[in-house]
Amino acid sequence: MTLKISPVAPHQAASCLPLFQAYLAFYHVEQAAADCLAFLEARLSQHEARLWLAEDAGVAVGFALMYPGFNSLTLKPSWLLHDLYVAPEYRGSGVSKQLLQVCQAHVLKLGGGDIMLQTAHDNSKAQRLYERNGFVLDTDFRVYYWDGKGN
Repeated sequence: MTLKISPVAPHQAASCLPLFQAYLAFYHVEQAAADCLAFLEARLSQHEARLWLAEDAGVAVGFALMYPGFNSLTLKPSWLLHDLYVAPEYRGSGVSKQLLQVCQAHVLKLGGGDIMLQTAHDNSKAQRLYERNGFVLDTDFRVYYWDGKGN
């Protein structure tokens, strides 16, 4: 495998679309391709996200999508690694680890800060990946979610 990981510019967002939709399907979410593409292009063109695509011999095999923010406690940038996805046939080949390392290198290149992420309680493979790459389980804070619908 010859893996190449590159940042994705707004005009290149379509190259990630099949993987992005596979990621959504993994979580049992359906969105129209046109809506997904418009979302990715908007986030990238407005500098609201950073997206990297992993390719093996020109075939898209995985991506990582981070959103920038800030941490008032550390007074530093804080990034949300919202999406990390690798095509099933490439899982276990090191693609996830390399994508994760690209995200970490990006944060360090910009002067530091932290990366936050979430994963399902039963996703032990992802948990092991994160822990092996310096992430620690947050036992200090409980995460809550509001869906914006009043539920």
